[in-house]
Amino acid sequence: MQFPQRVFVGALVVPALLASVGLASRPAPDVAPGQLVFAVRSSEIVLAGTASSAAERQDVVDAVRALTAAHRITDMITPNADQRVPVPPAVAASLLGVVLDQGVTEFTGVIHKGHLTASARVADPDRAGALSDALRAAAPDLRVDEDFTSD
Repeated sequence: MQFPQRVFVGALVVPALLASVGLASRPAPDVAPGQLVFAVRSSEIVLAGTASSAAERQDVVDAVRALTAAHRITDMITPNADQRVPVPPAVAASLLGVVLDQGVTEFTGVIHKGHLTASARVADPDRAGALSDALRAAAPDLRVDEDFTSD
């Protein structure tokens, strides 16, 4: 290869190749947080919302499945490349674990934009207060609004 050709390759082609490899290996831009809904209905746990991939969806399902063998888990989380689960799977499982530990059999929680909206049927006002405190402790980064009714 003659000197002018080496200069051309070194000055233009190599940087272009490196740039194209760099573009291909960059991580995807941040994906916006979506929504996660979990509901406990007697012996069933329903999960719904969005996940950025099938793997992320499966991580949430696996984290919840590890909590209980006594509940049937219905997975309705939809993979959506534009939206990820709004909290890590461990936080979702922690919140659900609190609900199960408190013995609540009617619960719905929606996590969206840093906010947990929770509704539940509880045995008495003392249990409602304990559930409220436990939810806040399980996810201190979320703003929690609740609507609990007592039997």
